[in-house]
Amino acid sequence: MNKILKLSAIALLASSTSLMAQSKNFAGASLGLSLSAVGAEISGNSTSSSGGTNGTNSSTGSVGKVAEIAAIDASYGFAMGANSVFVVGATYTPGKAKAGSGNYTDRNDVGVGLNGADSTGTLSVEIKDPYTIYVAPTYVVGNNSALYAKLGYSKADINVNATGGAALTAKPSDLEGWTYAIGSKTLLTNNVYFGVEAAVTDYDSIRATRATGVSVNADAKVAQGTITLGYKF
Repeated sequence: MNKILKLSAIALLASSTSLMAQSKNFAGASLGLSLSAVGAEISGNSTSSSGGTNGTNSSTGSVGKVAEIAAIDASYGFAMGANSVFVVGATYTPGKAKAGSGNYTDRNDVGVGLNGADSTGTLSVEIKDPYTIYVAPTYVVGNNSALYAKLGYSKADINVNATGGAALTAKPSDLEGWTYAIGSKTLLTNNVYFGVEAAVTDYDSIRATRATGVSVNADAKVAQGTITLGYKF
């Protein structure tokens, strides 16, 4: 009986050690280079306190663009149990990506002449140097594979170039928002890994003022698919 108990204890210990080894495969410091296909859309509306048959002018519009960007990802994973790892990290994208460009028209229905002319212009939007600080609870499904969910705080500079009726006197402040993502990570060797991720970033509303005194409110959203090749130290 004692031998059976000893053998059972040894088997249980060996099993738990093997399971812990799975999570430890994804623990520690990692550094990766990623490439993302990014779809960005900024949609908004504007209103003024004068003009139009009802005393106000209003207009709506959106700009959108798909771009490819490269980023650097640094993270550290803490083994929390047999199959779980808690990851904290940050992603930084040096450079900029165009979120969109287009023509702007503010319809005026007062009548003919100067006061009745449509206000037109051009608009282009760039998102620069975005970064995300995140946490990613990770579930290890095997010695070489893991799945994770990610929650991150994201921030980026926004650069708006506008002409004509779209010209701005007060430009919007930096973009801030939250990123939600799911992904997987696969070890190709003991140290090299390959990752795949789908993410959506919902930025807070931004506000700007056009040269005509019109206030502009807009929402920015970014969806991206990312592949990463990295090294686990």
